[in-house]
Amino acid sequence: MKKITKITIWLLAAGWLAGCEKGDDLVYKSDDGVYFDFSSSDLTNQRIDSVIYSFALFPDKSFDTILLPVRLSGNRTTAGRKVKVTLVNGKTTAQPGLHFEVLKADYTLPADSGRLDIPVVIYNTDPLLAEKAVRLFLQLQPTGDFATMFPKLDTAKIIFSNRLEKPLYWEIWQGELGEYSRVKHELFIRVSGTTSLTEDRADWQATPKVLYHTRRFRSFLANPKTWTEENPEEGYVVTPGANGTLEFYHSENTAKKYILTLNPADGRYYFTDEDGDPVI
Repeated sequence: MKKITKITIWLLAAGWLAGCEKGDDLVYKSDDGVYFDFSSSDLTNQRIDSVIYSFALFPDKSFDTILLPVRLSGNRTTAGRKVKVTLVNGKTTAQPGLHFEVLKADYTLPADSGRLDIPVVIYNTDPLLAEKAVRLFLQLQPTGDFATMFPKLDTAKIIFSNRLEKPLYWEIWQGELGEYSRVKHELFIRVSGTTSLTEDRADWQATPKVLYHTRRFRSFLANPKTWTEENPEEGYVVTPGANGTLEFYHSENTAKKYILTLNPADGRYYFTDEDGDPVI
């Protein structure tokens, strides 16, 4: 009897399975959603939710566009769909019109696409950006097309300024670069041909490249006007300023100018750093 019972159970199970069609498959269904798709830090293995930007690294720019990656969670469709992002006012310190372009009412995820880059235009027109950073705190919002189902993934921050901090490489190559100042650092980025130097002085193969950049910079400091004339492709100019001074700036960003003052003792023009000392 036991054998007959077992055979009967197996036959019943086989019949039930045979009667199932593909349409009976259990499929998990939920609303389509969107989230910010930032990568994780290789060092901490934590999600990165911020874009940190300094205009000081890009002297020719009076504005720039930050692209925030948004990813679809759900099904692609043959029609475009609306994505909405807003500012969190209590956590945003940047001012619309002064620091950034006002966000659009919504953005479109293209048809048959699982990704959208939301453009946020930031401005380099506020002189106070040289002293402090401002922040945009953004959050995805539900729309008729999408839900926001991931609270830990629906926010993003853009933190930006126009100031620099003393880098480690400056300590390592101070013999070539001289005493640090923020103004000197800005000028180095503008004319040296690089934004950074190697932090390993023992790497002898990198030394010729370092010397190229630092000596190019020193040549500029010795005579900025001659340097701009010999390197027109860089886009910088030196023009007369007020009270016998000269002004050094990029032709595409006239809002940021560096003043050169004549030193009667040696007949040379010098930049002045944030402490009022000559940049040498």
